[in-house]
Amino acid sequence: MGIIVLINGQNVVRCDACSRFQYNAPKTETGEKPRTVETTHAGIKSSQRIRILDRATGRCEICGSLSNLHVGHLVSVLDGLELGLTDRELNSDENLAALCESCNLGMGSLSISPRLYVALLHRRVL
Repeated sequence: MGIIVLINGQNVVRCDACSRFQYNAPKTETGEKPRTVETTHAGIKSSQRIRILDRATGRCEICGSLSNLHVGHLVSVLDGLELGLTDRELNSDENLAALCESCNLGMGSLSISPRLYVALLHRRVL
């Protein structure tokens, strides 16, 4: 028999008698909802979206367009999940950008290049 203990965001099964580690419990076993692209995107609140668009002064941070703005991820959700990033890290202001529909959908599930990321951060600071 085992007990489930939450350690650093991971459910861990430990022996009930000696507390020895048994295995990392998958969310399907604990009844929690698994992380997906949809659940991660849903974690971006309206107030945060407004903050991101305001920071970009209503322009796409890649091409400068003023129309049809979205809030997109610089490190894509798929890449972030693969790298083990948390939803909090993926949805942080630093990883979100105001992007026009063309730039956001054009990136698809790709992350932006490190060179473009540095240029974007440089523009934000100035």
